[in-house]
Amino acid sequence: MIEFLSAPMDDAVFPLPQLQWLALELLPRAARGYADVAAELVFALLLGLVLRFIILPLLVRASARNEWAIDDIVTARLRDRALPWSILAGVIAAMPDMPWKARSIAAGEKIASAMLALSVTLTLMRIVSEIVGRNQSPSGGGTTLVKYIINSLLLLLGVGAILGLFGVSVFPALTALGVGGLAVALAFQDTLANVFAGVNLSASRQIRLGDFVSIDGSKMEGFVADIGWRTTTLRTLDDLLIYIPNKRLAEAMMTNFSRPDPSMWIEVALRVGLDVDPEAIEAILLDEVRLARAQLPGLRDEPPAPRFRVGEWALEIRLFIPIRNFVDRNPLTTAMVKRVLNRLRREGVTIPVPQRIVTMTSATADTKAASPGSQSPPP
Repeated sequence: MIEFLSAPMDDAVFPLPQLQWLALELLPRAARGYADVAAELVFALLLGLVLRFIILPLLVRASARNEWAIDDIVTARLRDRALPWSILAGVIAAMPDMPWKARSIAAGEKIASAMLALSVTLTLMRIVSEIVGRNQSPSGGGTTLVKYIINSLLLLLGVGAILGLFGVSVFPALTALGVGGLAVALAFQDTLANVFAGVNLSASRQIRLGDFVSIDGSKMEGFVADIGWRTTTLRTLDDLLIYIPNKRLAEAMMTNFSRPDPSMWIEVALRVGLDVDPEAIEAILLDEVRLARAQLPGLRDEPPAPRFRVGEWALEIRLFIPIRNFVDRNPLTTAMVKRVLNRLRREGVTIPVPQRIVTMTSATADTKAASPGSQSPPP
C-alpha cells in the first residue's frame, strides 16, 4: 500500500490505473476475472432502474393524456419489464468476458437469450390480450378469435426463435406437420370449419361486437358479445347468453339491426270503421305522434308514415313511426299503442269488432222454384 501511494501517477487528475491495480490486488485471485463482468452488470442494472423509474413513467403519463388505449397498454407493460430485460441484456453482453471455457460461455449466452426471447414473447401475448379485451366494445371490435390467432403466431415465432438459438431447426417439424395436416383436417373438420367461419365473420366485418342481430328471423336475437374460435356468443335482452357455432352463423340468414344505422321504424297497427273519414283519422294520428315526442325521447323528429287499406269489415291502418334506437322498439311500440287507442276513444272513434253479413233465401221457395212439375196459381 505504501509503495502504491508513493508510486508516480500517470493521470494527475484521477489515478484510475492505480485504483484499478489496487482493486485487482485487493480482490481474491479467483474473483479478478469477474471484475469487468460485474461492472457491465452494474451498468445494466443502473440503466434498467433509470428506464423503470424515470423514463418509462414519463411515457406512461404522456400516453395517458390522449384517448388512444394501445399506447397506454404498451408503455405500462414495457415499464414492468424494463428492469429484468436490462439485466438479461447485461448478462448476454457480459457473457463473453466470463473467465469460463468457450463451451460454457456459449451455453450461458444461449440460456440468457432464450430467457429474454421467452419474456418478450409472453409480454407481447399479454399486450395483445389486453388490447383485444380493451377493444371488446361496439366501437372497438376486438374478438377472442383475433386474440387466439395473434397469440398463436407470436408463440410459434417465439418457440421457433428459442429452438433456433440451440441449433434446432423448425423446418423439418413444419414439413412433418404438412404431411400430417390432411389427417388432422379430416379428424377436426367441424372444429376447423368453425374456426374459418369465425375468421370470415371477423374479417368481413358483417357483424361486430355490440351489434344486435337476429338469426333466421326467429326469436334467437341479441347483442354480439364475443366471436370465439368455435362459437359466437349472443347476449339477449334478458341477459341470457346464447352460444351459436360459427359455421351455423355463417350459413344463416342474419339481420343486423345495428348496421349501418341503429335507428328504425316501429309499426302500430289498428282498425277503424269503414264509415270514418280517412283524412280526419290521419290528422289525429299525426298530431298524437307530435305530442308523444315531448314525452318519449326515443322518437325521431321525422314525420310518421300512415298506410291505409280497405279490409273486409274495417279500414286497416298501419302507422310507421321512426325511432332512434332499435333497442327501444318494444317499449316504444307499447307506449304508442296505448296513446293511439286512448286518443281515438277521446275523439269518439270506436274500434269495430269483426263482423260479416250473410244473406240467405228461404229453402221452401228455392225448392218450389226448382221443381219442374210445379205450376203457378191462376191469376
